[in-house]
Amino acid sequence: MKIVAANRIIEAQERYPSAHEHLQGWYQIISQTDFQTPEELREVFGDMRGFNTSFKFPIPNSNLLAHTTINFGAKVVLVENIVPGNQ
Repeated sequence: MKIVAANRIIEAQERYPSAHEHLQGWYQIISQTDFQTPEELREVFGDMRGFNTSFKFPIPNSNLLAHTTINFGAKVVLVENIVPGNQ
């Protein structure tokens, strides 16, 4: 899938260096997999939340949530922000 606003991942890695590797791993999985449906996404990221086009992904070993909008038809993921949140 194509990642839009990937700079937000880089910014989060700089702000939260202990989550650097986990953010990188999340990015690699998302960008190298063409998910067709939310169900396919849930098979890989069972702890994500959301439906339709809005999804939040808990970043492992951190309290961060990646807030995204996903267009499955266009295979595009917009990273809205990555912020501390409740798991």
